[in-house]
Amino acid sequence: MRERPYAFDIQVQLCTDLRRMPVEDTTVEWPEGLSPSVTVARLRLPQQDISGPENLAKMDSLSFTPWRVTAEHAPLGNIMRARKEVYRHSSIAGHKLNLQPRTEPRSADEVLVPAG
Repeated sequence: MRERPYAFDIQVQLCTDLRRMPVEDTTVEWPEGLSPSVTVARLRLPQQDISGPENLAKMDSLSFTPWRVTAEHAPLGNIMRARKEVYRHSSIAGHKLNLQPRTEPRSADEVLVPAG
């Protein structure tokens, strides 16, 4: 990220036919003809240097979960339900290893120190 900014399109496929697009069977590839990918967001990361020691320390206290969403955007399916516990246990272990409290940030300012 020091050299240039990045942008990522976040895309989803909407389930339009539960019979041909089962949520509980991850072995079934959803046909693009039934549900073409839709861009729902663009993630833009500006050029920046986040390698300072204060940011590295803050990163040790963070964890990721796809479950930090509103109810209508909660992940679906058996695989995602299983992942929920895996992410939770991974977060608990990581925070213990890094000797960090496991807390939720209240704003982006708590996550990374702005450059400059």
